[in-house]
Amino acid sequence: MSQSYSPPLDRLLKLGAEPAKRQIWPDYRHLGLVDRHVPELVRMASDPELHERESWDRAAWAPVHAWRALAQLDAQTAARPLLEVLERYVGHAWVFDELPQALGMIGPAALPGATLMLFDEDRPEPVRIAGGRVITDVAREHPDRRDEAVAVISKQLEDWPHQTPLLNGLLIAYLGELEAAEAAPLMEAAFAAGAVDLFINGDWEDVRVTLGLLQRRLTPPTEWSPLEYGEDEAPPPGRVPHAGSQAEKLRGRRKAQKQARKRNRKK
Repeated sequence: MSQSYSPPLDRLLKLGAEPAKRQIWPDYRHLGLVDRHVPELVRMASDPELHERESWDRAAWAPVHAWRALAQLDAQTAARPLLEVLERYVGHAWVFDELPQALGMIGPAALPGATLMLFDEDRPEPVRIAGGRVITDVAREHPDRRDEAVAVISKQLEDWPHQTPLLNGLLIAYLGELEAAEAAPLMEAAFAAGAVDLFINGDWEDVRVTLGLLQRRLTPPTEWSPLEYGEDEAPPPGRVPHAGSQAEKLRGRRKAQKQARKRNRKK
């Protein structure tokens, strides 16, 4: 396998899990990776053989290192092929959890494809959720695209009567991350109809607190309220995510990513 990638990319095949699992990414440019390596990095990030290897194999982690390097190189031409990787391997935990962040760093070049992923009702729901995640991460990394991202996600939320509570809840979570108080009436309508999975954000009162529309809850926390325990505490026993792993992952990963995000950005 190492013979199929030229130096210095062959070194990514040997890094393995330990650096991949760091919240603060290594600076892969220190390995000598530069713009001319982008096409080969895309090939590595997309390599089906690498994606199907077992996690104990160091080479299995090479796609993770490759898409991080592409993000650090601001590889605009990688946006489309990385979105294809996201769709193809969305069921792989590392793809779902981290590739949207890399695409967010790459930036606005990822927005058209991610928007199509979100809007396409024929795509599997996890793919559409991942598309929304990319749009949100682009807006977080590139604040000048925040209004565009809010408009796209709000447009999809308008279809809340025909969507699952999980998708509605995650769209509201994305809007919450973008502090989109202007979308509050739309969110309120979905909550009022019982069309939102409460595990994602809590109830409408919780969301109003998140958006800054309330200073604190007016009523005692509900069973699903994220405000009933601190950020560093685990959910109460028996609070099992009934809506699938996407909901659990969304809540579980955001605090650490907020701390790591600035240090992973392009310098």
